[in-house]
Amino acid sequence: MMTSVCSITLATFSFAADKNPDPQSHLVNKIQLQKLDRSSKVNLKNLETETRQTPRKTSLKKITPKPISPVAINLIKEFEGFERQAYIDTDGEAVIGYGLSQIEGKPVQVGDRVSAEQANAALKAQVQEIQQELDRAIKVKLSDRQLSALASLSFNVGVDYIAESTLIRKINAKDYAGAANEFLRWDKANVGGALVQMPGLTRRRQAERQLFLEGQSL
Repeated sequence: MMTSVCSITLATFSFAADKNPDPQSHLVNKIQLQKLDRSSKVNLKNLETETRQTPRKTSLKKITPKPISPVAINLIKEFEGFERQAYIDTDGEAVIGYGLSQIEGKPVQVGDRVSAEQANAALKAQVQEIQQELDRAIKVKLSDRQLSALASLSFNVGVDYIAESTLIRKINAKDYAGAANEFLRWDKANVGGALVQMPGLTRRRQAERQLFLEGQSL
């Protein structure tokens, strides 16, 4: 708008100067044009400065983490058990507490020890991260029991694998019966570089599948 007003004013002065043969008038008009030009530049410069200095208003949505499901915590504890001292899992990784590979962001090392309170806090923190990843992957509404079954599975095999799995695709397609059966496929562990079916994992997958189906009816 500033540029348009200046252009109209300049055109008005120019037209008046063409009709007036007085050299003095030409001089006056020239001075006025120079003042107007300087004034326009100053105004434009001020406008640019104000635009840079004025903070842009942004709408930041505060994300509140969901409460951690006690159903998920209890299910994980039931199958993982508690070990105060670090040990080597079937896949060769050092774990501690409730099958945790990290405590307070630090990788577990053989010889580490942990209290029940530390392990409980670390478990809750990891389950909360899992829930957030699942929230991003799942496009439909699920019950607390369904999400708890998925959190237990994700804790055991890795949430990255589950987020991109056929199980999640079937959930998003609302094929809940088909999704429940997908739990049973994750009953193998890496033993010496080979996938081996484990009876303990089979029992766990059956329990998670049953919990998922129970949650569908709620």
